[in-house]
Amino acid sequence: MNGRFDEFASGSFKWLLFLLLASFPMLTVSAFPDAAAGAVSAITVTVTPDSVLVGDRIHCTIGVRHTANDVVSLEGIDSLTVQPFALINRKQSSAPLALPGIRQERFVFELAVFGSGWQPIPPFTVVLRNSEGKVITREACKPSSAVFVRALTDSTMRELRPIKPPLKPLIPLLLLLPVVLGVFGVAGLVLLLLFLLKRSVRTSAEKVDPCQVAQRKLRKLGSRLSAGMPPPECYEELSNIMRTFLEKHYRIRALEAVTQEIERDLKKLGVAGYESIMNLLAQADLVKFADSRPDAEESRQSLRKAEEVIRSARIPNISEE
Repeated sequence: MNGRFDEFASGSFKWLLFLLLASFPMLTVSAFPDAAAGAVSAITVTVTPDSVLVGDRIHCTIGVRHTANDVVSLEGIDSLTVQPFALINRKQSSAPLALPGIRQERFVFELAVFGSGWQPIPPFTVVLRNSEGKVITREACKPSSAVFVRALTDSTMRELRPIKPPLKPLIPLLLLLPVVLGVFGVAGLVLLLLFLLKRSVRTSAEKVDPCQVAQRKLRKLGSRLSAGMPPPECYEELSNIMRTFLEKHYRIRALEAVTQEIERDLKKLGVAGYESIMNLLAQADLVKFADSRPDAEESRQSLRKAEEVIRSARIPNISEE
């Protein structure tokens, strides 16, 4: 009986000892909460790119692994000027990890780099605070990462080199030739179109018979006279019709010439019956300048004489054709 009791007691003691060992870490965390919460698991620093020119920018990424209940911040690298670096921009993000109660804080700094040669990333301090904002711990970090800064000019140069004149662009002649030929071709085409248009206008103008035009105007003028047109106005219109006919038919200057000049030109051309033409023009001048007052019947007779003159002037042209 005592042997069974000793065996049971020994087994119970072993189970109790196993449970105490398993719960020891939990008892430690609960007994020292500040010490467990203020631990930094790991700090990583990466720099891209690792070689730049003076004044170029780099991206420095700092990762801090910590417990989930803590708040992480950095001091030192986020100042406006950390020689030979200058802070341009910064970003911060946080994400939980697969491990329970562990988070990863990520700080990305955009820095402009100056100086020359290898430039180490400036040291910084990781600060942990609890949920109440109380600082738990500070951990200084001096990263081993560095960036190589290349100078813009050769360091061995001791004097300014002479400025080279700008190079003129070389334009191949084969490329300009089609453009020049195209310009001349377009210009020639435009000139040809203008010539053809002018010729067509001249041809159409020559096809118009001035005798027919004058006779049509005389018939209209007779209709207006019958409708009550004053005789003085009729003679003025008759003078314009006759002068236009003479200028178009005989190619003389008649619209702006005086009666004596028209008579001289008609004599030079040997126009038959020019006396009748001059009588009509002289009678129109008397009405216009000498206040002559013909009646309607005299005006009709003058219109009939003008039609006969134009009809007789048209007959030789028809016989020649």
